[in-house]
Amino acid sequence: MKHIKSQKFITKQKGAVVLFVSIVLLIGVTLITIFAARVGVMDQRIAGNEYRHKESQAAAHAALEQASAFIETNKVIYNNTSSNWSDCAASIAIQAAFPCTLGDIEYEKVYSTLSGTIINPLSFVTPLSSGITSDSFIVFTSSLDTSGSATNILTAVGRGLSLDGTANSIEQVSYMQAFLLNPGQIPPIMASKIDINGSFTIVADPHTASDDSDYDNPLSAWVATLDGSSTGSWQTCNSNQYKNGDQECGDILNGGYDETQTSNAGWGGCSCESNMSDDDAMSVKNDILVDPDFPDDVFGYIFNGDAPETIEERAIGIKHHFANCNDLASVDLSEGALVWITGECSIPSDIGNRTNPILLVSEGLLKINGNHNVWGVLLSISDIQLSGGPIVHGSIITDSDSKLTAGGYTQVYDPQVIAGLQNPDVNSELTKVKYSWINVNN
Repeated sequence: MKHIKSQKFITKQKGAVVLFVSIVLLIGVTLITIFAARVGVMDQRIAGNEYRHKESQAAAHAALEQASAFIETNKVIYNNTSSNWSDCAASIAIQAAFPCTLGDIEYEKVYSTLSGTIINPLSFVTPLSSGITSDSFIVFTSSLDTSGSATNILTAVGRGLSLDGTANSIEQVSYMQAFLLNPGQIPPIMASKIDINGSFTIVADPHTASDDSDYDNPLSAWVATLDGSSTGSWQTCNSNQYKNGDQECGDILNGGYDETQTSNAGWGGCSCESNMSDDDAMSVKNDILVDPDFPDDVFGYIFNGDAPETIEERAIGIKHHFANCNDLASVDLSEGALVWITGECSIPSDIGNRTNPILLVSEGLLKINGNHNVWGVLLSISDIQLSGGPIVHGSIITDSDSKLTAGGYTQVYDPQVIAGLQNPDVNSELTKVKYSWINVNN
């Protein structure tokens, strides 16, 4: 009997591998889709945050611009005399509130009205049409400058919120008062070279150069080089020796003759009661300071280190910028003492007065050839020529290697003129403090 061998038929399962691969791919695609979705959501959040921060920063910048514009058009608030200033130390809550406390700085006053412990922003601010919060503030503090004198600092602060209120930005910049002229001692004559031959009179600055042990007398001229043979009828005298009869002319100590005089009336009759001419070699040495350390940059010394182009821009800003001196008589010096002349200047008439003296800078030759009175400070980047009997009440200054030549004029140190030019109302401006700009996003 034949045995039939059983055969086993094995069916091959081809779909299992395909299923496995499909599941793996599906999981991968799912993960990629989830990751892409998360990235998309994150990008949207980042974009949204960036938009809100830019929105708040733009609002803060707009508020800062308005606060800065308010300071620049209301410079009187720098003196901290306005009734709109509120004391940050009125309460602990106010001192701790923004902007009395800004970062790690506590300010002394805020230019605002207080509603309880709420510090109101400046009311002049124009609301943004979008409805975004944009608040302007001005805060005040005092500091000490390099000389130890108290210096006020105004800080303009702008705060902006995004439309939904989730982003908050703060921008601030500080302002200080900068004087146009060096507030230190300005002698009647400051020149790198001076020719003292001729018939002229210098009435000395009654101050003394106490920081120079070799020079303790009233200062008539500060020079680098003394040219000429010191001949002629030139003379110098102290202010209390410059008299009209028995009356002193403009004596800084006692009020003196015609202290309130704003024109040339009365000054023409004044002369030196006793002179300090070259008859006495020691008096010449003590009255005219020949200084080997005379500043190389006279312009920078007078204008606190500012370059000529900076000062010229200020003259352009007040529209006191001319090609010559023909129109000087029509200049309104109450708008600003600084006048810049780009060419040669020949003084045509009486200029300035004790109330509103002139600060004249001439790029070309500066001349006074006539019996004119000038009240102020004259500075020439070129040479200066004086003759014909004029009286200059103030100071004459030449820059660099320029030269002063004179014959027949009077140079009077007038303290009221110098004080007028150093009056902060006409001789200063509020300038932004370098590196004081701060931008903070929260």
